[in-house]
Amino acid sequence: MIKLPDGLTIPDVPLDIRYRGALKGLLERIRRLYESIYKNYGNDGLTLIRQTSEGYGADIAQRARKDEEAWDIERVGLYLVKVFNNMRSDGEVTERSGNRFAILVPRCPYPFDRPEICAAHTSMERALVKGLNPKLDYIIEKSIPSGDPFCLHVLTTA
Repeated sequence: MIKLPDGLTIPDVPLDIRYRGALKGLLERIRRLYESIYKNYGNDGLTLIRQTSEGYGADIAQRARKDEEAWDIERVGLYLVKVFNNMRSDGEVTERSGNRFAILVPRCPYPFDRPEICAAHTSMERALVKGLNPKLDYIIEKSIPSGDPFCLHVLTTA
């Protein structure tokens, strides 16, 4: 926190409200950056977004998994829920079995409106899942940017 001189104050905003507003602004900024990269560099820009996102997902997986054996589908799914919760996403786990774990998200937190940008961005989740268990696949079966009413993120056994 920035220390203020004596006699100077600003209203104290509860942490959850401050966090929500700051995160919403950050996600909007990321969306705008992606839009600018795509507008200026086309498919090369999408490649840049994809490569950066994949590297980030792989790094997260390596830190989370450490030297453990591959995680089972439910543990990976719950970790993905944790990632989504960190983005203050709403939604619910709609399927949970030994070979399928599905997360429905009714509203994009960014919010993306171009499917190609969404696909490049969510390569982070794909790399994260593969890093936690190389035998799992990560699929977006439904996507708001593609015109669906919600996003459906699905883990399946390969």
